[in-house]
Amino acid sequence: MEMENIDFLVVYGNSGRQGSRTGNLAYVSNFIPFSGQQILVFPRNGEPVLFVGVENQRIEALRRSWISDVRCEAMTPVPEQACNFLEEVSDPGKRLGISTLSIIPFAWYEQFQNKIPAKEWVDAGEMIWKNRLIQSEEEIAFSAHSAELGDRIWDRALEFVHEGVTELDIRAEMDKVILPEGGTENFNMMGLASMANGGEAPWGYVIPQTKRAMKKGDALLLEISPRVEGYWNQLVRVLTLGPAEKWLVDAYDVVRLARDAALECLAPGQPMVGLVDAMDRAFKEKGYEVWPYGLVHITGLDLTDYMITPKSTGDLEPGMVVTVHPMFNLGRDRQIFWGETYLVKENGYVPLNKCSDELACL
Repeated sequence: MEMENIDFLVVYGNSGRQGSRTGNLAYVSNFIPFSGQQILVFPRNGEPVLFVGVENQRIEALRRSWISDVRCEAMTPVPEQACNFLEEVSDPGKRLGISTLSIIPFAWYEQFQNKIPAKEWVDAGEMIWKNRLIQSEEEIAFSAHSAELGDRIWDRALEFVHEGVTELDIRAEMDKVILPEGGTENFNMMGLASMANGGEAPWGYVIPQTKRAMKKGDALLLEISPRVEGYWNQLVRVLTLGPAEKWLVDAYDVVRLARDAALECLAPGQPMVGLVDAMDRAFKEKGYEVWPYGLVHITGLDLTDYMITPKSTGDLEPGMVVTVHPMFNLGRDRQIFWGETYLVKENGYVPLNKCSDELACL
């Protein structure tokens, strides 16, 4: 804040997944919101104050975060609470930063501008977010635990899936793995459809679960995304009930080839964009066109801390947790997804997910 000449940092928080700045509040406070919306006022000089909308959020924040001043005023909306405080402590000569304009409600920002004296309002979310991309040893341990639960979910799916089991049944089994281990969220999705005639639409698209029951000849794609102690992992795998159709075997081989090509570029000092370029070349060599977005992302306090695209300019650094997520179109309304997560180390990388990468045929 001293370097950026920011006198007060206003950090917005919510319990959703609204982009790569949602985790900023958790990062600076160790408070992981479970409902509602919050504002943390972080002064350059003095102690921070966290404003929440409901009493149970205040109690949880005091229990889990390091913030000692947590306020909840009955019948007073969170932005009004924060405005009243900032009106007292700020003045027209101060420079105020917000984290971040991309997710804070416009009405809240408008209220801040109208009520709070300030020299200037600036988007300061990036100053927090850039630090988040490099995980500490403590954070890496959380990420590794989350990855272990992703592996356990996959292993449980291989034991549990059978003819007649529904998507909702499978989801319930996945939750049984994560909840006893302290999982706070579970962004698990699945795509289930017949493999017949090249795969019925929308095979491969991950959608919310339904009561559809599995039957012989189906393929099940699982996007497994547990969140433990605030830190996400993402693992994507495919299984079939009965022998896999040739088109799926071939497609599965291609995504693993793309994964291998990306891993050759996964090292500290290498350009982030190299991962996407390597996968793109691998797909084109096999005759596939891909949408070059979502193929690689950095994972942490947000499921996507940063999406690596053909326009990315930064380099990989030790401590980054990277999800390699190859996918391509199989035809109209059909795709194949795949993915797993790696930790960038000083001398290369290590996989955080340890489960098999084979196409599972039950």
